[in-house]
Amino acid sequence: MVTRFKLTAKSSNRKTGPIATTMTSAESCPATCPFNNGGGCYAASGPTAIHWRKLTKGDTGYDYWGLMHAISAAKLKPGSLLRHNVAGDLPQDGQGKINRFLLAQLADIFKTAKLRAFTYTHHLQDGHNLPPIREAIAEGFTVNLSCDSEAQASVRHREGFPAVCVVPSTDARRSWVDASGVRFQTCPAQLKDGITCQTCQLCSKADRACVVAFRSHGNSHKRIDKRLAQTIG
Repeated sequence: MVTRFKLTAKSSNRKTGPIATTMTSAESCPATCPFNNGGGCYAASGPTAIHWRKLTKGDTGYDYWGLMHAISAAKLKPGSLLRHNVAGDLPQDGQGKINRFLLAQLADIFKTAKLRAFTYTHHLQDGHNLPPIREAIAEGFTVNLSCDSEAQASVRHREGFPAVCVVPSTDARRSWVDASGVRFQTCPAQLKDGITCQTCQLCSKADRACVVAFRSHGNSHKRIDKRLAQTIG
């Protein structure tokens, strides 16, 4: 299946705020993602899932060339924020290996349009995938590494990657420092009403001084909490 994209020039999502967003067809998602295959993926339910299924089936959307033209036609303001992949992940070969060339193409599309693009990836953090991610970040495309534990996020942060992780929905911490001296910050939008990706922009900063922690939420938060408890235990 050919990877397909969909651009929304001005999102109505209350979490992102009215910024540009994209989604990528579901075959981009790695089988190793713990949220995949009924594991509690936020994009697999609700209104986003309806559009994501249509995109994955090929009923809508476009390829890389079409994405470039869609961004150009939208006349997005230079320097504006773009949240890539409200659903989907980075292009891969079907075996969990990120396609270096296609990721570089994405980074170039966003750079040419002078957009501050950011996203998250749950692909394996191995010797194949980390180098192209680092290259994309160097080109101005902030790729946050979605980590499976605080410990993993701490390691990636110390290696210079922007890192995020999920904590239980009941976790009351707002910010903390781990044993390695790495600071963690709970997503500001989960701490105060009215904050969106548009107003916060923390995850768009590749050189930020903290790991961003997201409290599990949504329809599957209990399932995610259970998995987190097993991991921590």
